[in-house]
Amino acid sequence: MRLNKILLNAIFLLIAVIIAGCGTKKRQVTFNSETVSIKKFDTPPGADPSVSAEDGGEGFTGEGWQTVKEVDINKLGSPDAVKGGQLVMSIPDFPGTLRTIGKDANSYFNSMAEGLMYETLLSLDPVTEEYIPSLATHWKISEDKLEYTFRINPDARWADGKPVTSEDVIATWKLLVDPGILEAYSNILYGSYEEPVALSKYIVKVKTKELNWRLFLYFSVSMSILPAHYIGGISGGDYLNKYQFEFVPGTGPYLIQQADINKGNSIMIRRRSDYWAENSEANKGLYNFDLIRFEVVQDDGLEFEKFKKGELDVISVNRAQWWEERFDFEEYNRGLILKRKIFNEVPNGVSGICFNMRKPPFDDIRMRKAIAHLYNRELFNERLFYNSYFLTYSFFPGSVYENPDNPKMKYDFDEAVRLLAEAGWTTKNDQGYLVKNGQVLTLELPYTKGADRYLTIFQEDCKKAGINLILREIDGTTNFKLGNERNFNMITINWSGLSIPNPESSMGPGTADAQNSTNWPGIKNDRINELCEAYNIEFDREKRIQLIREIDKIATEMQPYAFGWYAPYQRIAFHNKFGYPEWMISRTGNYLTLVSIWYNDPEKLARYEEAKKDNSIKLDMGEVENKYWTTVKK
Repeated sequence: MRLNKILLNAIFLLIAVIIAGCGTKKRQVTFNSETVSIKKFDTPPGADPSVSAEDGGEGFTGEGWQTVKEVDINKLGSPDAVKGGQLVMSIPDFPGTLRTIGKDANSYFNSMAEGLMYETLLSLDPVTEEYIPSLATHWKISEDKLEYTFRINPDARWADGKPVTSEDVIATWKLLVDPGILEAYSNILYGSYEEPVALSKYIVKVKTKELNWRLFLYFSVSMSILPAHYIGGISGGDYLNKYQFEFVPGTGPYLIQQADINKGNSIMIRRRSDYWAENSEANKGLYNFDLIRFEVVQDDGLEFEKFKKGELDVISVNRAQWWEERFDFEEYNRGLILKRKIFNEVPNGVSGICFNMRKPPFDDIRMRKAIAHLYNRELFNERLFYNSYFLTYSFFPGSVYENPDNPKMKYDFDEAVRLLAEAGWTTKNDQGYLVKNGQVLTLELPYTKGADRYLTIFQEDCKKAGINLILREIDGTTNFKLGNERNFNMITINWSGLSIPNPESSMGPGTADAQNSTNWPGIKNDRINELCEAYNIEFDREKRIQLIREIDKIATEMQPYAFGWYAPYQRIAFHNKFGYPEWMISRTGNYLTLVSIWYNDPEKLARYEEAKKDNSIKLDMGEVENKYWTTVKK
């Protein structure tokens, strides 16, 4: 009964009680903080009394182990943050699965939700990126750097109340190496470790099969731990089926309940009332919204209109044209809506057109280069994007890993025609299309909504060159599925970047021939394989940079993509009722990190509501550009 009552009350997430100020009192809105719990097991706080201090229990000293004190961790949250209220955002597509592991799990929504619901053994300091505690309080690395040991925090609890133990780490690893999850990259990566061993209830040890400087990072920071009492003992295939649209409870501050999943339309994430690390110093000012609701809005235009009406609180403004032209309306001019261009160090990934090099016609590099020469990025940037973007010439654009000697592919119609002729396409039919062996040069390009504004220009250039380019609009889920299954000749893509390059996952040995890896174009090169191996065992950062630059040049010269463009900033618009620290988002994350950092500001919300009723009120708009992180870096 208590749980049902909480769920009903959670619909009314904020009480709009406007307190009229007098004297020095400020006008503000008071929030009713409604959180949820699915606790079934009432485990006493602290360590199991049967576990000795030596085995990680009560009295554990940590002598000979590494750790970082909470007071020494940089904080992302604001000390002024207020708990309560809601945040409403959009997602472009409903995810193909709600699992966080296995086939099709690497989606826009799942990646964000995973960070709110699950935790890893360690985390990274948000400024220095040094290792800091998370589920584990302490860690050790052997002298030969092949063995890692972790001491799990005895206070850590699953959402259902059970304690986190070494068995959870072991069960998670077993699932990740199970071929039944149909995720080759995870199988390969976590297959680099021997099976973890529980030295005690709280101490777990794992040994690597090979020397690799990143393996400690992947096991400690990248591997979200799942509960053994849910996933233990089931096969990878059974896991895929059982949890296709059901979330496994985690240890994080939020959870998703089945009643909050409206398949195809929306998903709600609710803040837990009994999060085990709620009061830790590192989490102060974080995880403030009681409810985060994600609405599926597949059309950018509809998203913008819903945002203007107040049906969405925050949007990412992905179109430069909209950023420049669409913010001349009353709510923006009076400060009810704000926009911010936030410069940070988010890693930029590869975008553009991906060629499937495994089969004709793009097994021929001349064809790949010809198409790339017809992809007029310079014109797109000038005509459509207000020259807001930097053109991409690398797999690691804008980073220290970009090779400055990479070929600078430019629009060149004549060179494209020459390459097509060299590839045997010399004759045109009466419609002006190239013909070879009785076959018209016809290409299909699947794309997601919004890309047509520049792809139609590309289509015209292809037609002039004699190529019949068919544009086919699909949704993001279908696009991802086609790429993972290699069911395309050419396809549009926009990969997110990695703060620490992992070329092995996107172009290393075995990934070209395996489905469900990010090596969509099928990059396969012996020298790249050698460099990946050298990179894995190189502990000197400067030498690693040189290795990545060599990989970058080789891969770029293969022309697996017609590269697109990137921006060293995040563009967002939002209703002026939220509080946030000066930096607004994390140093290396995208705009979605705001869901953990922002909060409903009672005073701002009161002024916002008043201004909505009184057209004469204008709110403070502040500076559009936020360069906190670039200033800190300098």
